Amino acid sequence: MGGKAKTEKMSVTLPKELAGEIRSIAPQGEISSFFTEALEHFLAYRKQEIALEKGFGAWTNESHPDLATPEESTAYVRAIREADRERHPKDTKGERRKTWLANLQQ
Repeated sequence: MGGKAKTEKMSVTLPKELAGEIRSIAPQGEISSFFTEALEHFLAYRKQEIALEKGFGAWTNESHPDLATPEESTAYVRAIREADRERHPKDTKGERRKTWLANLQQ
């Protein structure tokens, strides 16, 4: 998100102790950047938490009896990874994963 994005001024009220802690570690003149970075991280965390809560219970042993044991699950994951390597044999440095992770953060 950072960079030269459009901005909006907001007013927040914080406990004095928390405000003091922030001032003690954020460089002078960079409080907004500090909050922006902190809130971006927190929002990403909350979005992931919400997605996990929504997805809870979607996977059941009854719907996937072929993955009932740790060994079966491990074999399944290995097969998926191997199929991915076969589809993208030149991606030896994990470039697809880096691109995917970078896109997640936008």
